[in-house]
Amino acid sequence: MPDTPSLLPPNATAFERSIEAALTRVTSIDTPVASLMDPATIPATALPFLAWHLSVDRWDADWSDTTKRTAVADAIAAQRRKGTPASVDAVLASFDDLLRLVEWHQTIPRGRPHTFEVRLPLGPRGGRRATAAFAEAIIRDVARVKPARSHMTLVQQLHSTGAIGIQAVARAAGQRRVDLTYALDASQPWDRLLQTEDGEPLQSADATFLDTAP
Repeated sequence: MPDTPSLLPPNATAFERSIEAALTRVTSIDTPVASLMDPATIPATALPFLAWHLSVDRWDADWSDTTKRTAVADAIAAQRRKGTPASVDAVLASFDDLLRLVEWHQTIPRGRPHTFEVRLPLGPRGGRRATAAFAEAIIRDVARVKPARSHMTLVQQLHSTGAIGIQAVARAAGQRRVDLTYALDASQPWDRLLQTEDGEPLQSADATFLDTAP
């Protein structure tokens, strides 16, 4: 029992005195409240609760301890810029330096007001950027910090490089002039023969011309 005098009356029961003793021991336990509100000193197991208390929008249990403490320490500043292009840029930078925010007035031709694109460049070998999980994580985290009125489109851009080869082919050829004399066969009644639309006379099965004369 502590040295402090009891506040219970002389006729207090044994049960009441036991409760008093238990509460006295609880009050003697050190409770460093100030350190529990400091991202740098709070125990790692309590970090998620402090993040919830400060309304941290993005949280991943797989982050390193340093990343988690940085996210908690930046919580108030992040809430102040939430809903601005700067907040979207900060999220994109945490994923990949090549991610780019393009607002509606920056596209050619101009897009619809209050829309924006997040452009994600992809390499010919794919990699982590080409996975559905990476794209879904970007959409999820950007949606938490973007302006509520704005609509986002994730654009995946494939970049590839190559070389152009020039090839030439030569072919030997000769030229010969042939002179022919044009002669019209006057024995045929060409104006009475059935002809195609191109002016060619039609022939029957026995190779004779079809004549329109009765």
